[in-house]
Amino acid sequence: MRKPRRHTPSTIDRLDPEIRDLIGKLRIDRGFTIDEIRAALEKVLAAEHLPSRSALGRHVKSIEEVGAQLRQAREVAEALIAQVGEGGEDRLLELNIELLSTSVLRLLTATNDEGDGQPVTLDPMQSMLVSKTIQQLVSARKANAELVVKTREAAIKAAAGKARDAAKTRGLGKDTADWIYREVLGVEV
Repeated sequence: MRKPRRHTPSTIDRLDPEIRDLIGKLRIDRGFTIDEIRAALEKVLAAEHLPSRSALGRHVKSIEEVGAQLRQAREVAEALIAQVGEGGEDRLLELNIELLSTSVLRLLTATNDEGDGQPVTLDPMQSMLVSKTIQQLVSARKANAELVVKTREAAIKAAAGKARDAAKTRGLGKDTADWIYREVLGVEV
């Protein structure tokens, strides 16, 4: 198994967080070009700390890619929430489980960053974490199904009780009220 390469921080990664935030704000909030951002950085950084134009270009590209992914995720989430609507907590949980399942599948079927079409290889720790994630997905799905059943049972029992009480209030006999209760519950005598 190939040993994973260690990530070497770029010249941008080595800058102070405030400077990286400034780069992001200039690009995203104000629409500055790479040259305009570099000119702004020249005013606040010493020449030896000024990143190259190509490093700045790679960083800006990664910011834009992450921004696009976040916008897409937000749009999908808003559309899905609109579809789930009121009272759909179990459907929302199931949706979240499905989204995470899809993400795990994408991870496991992705190709590496080297452009050779080879699948991503996971080290033992990463494999264990993916395995735990899958186990937790299965547990969450089971717990959700159990919660849905319990919630429905409680709602039916409450409705049966209200029906029995309403029958008694209307002057029906105890036997008739109890019969209505059992019918709503679906219980055979």
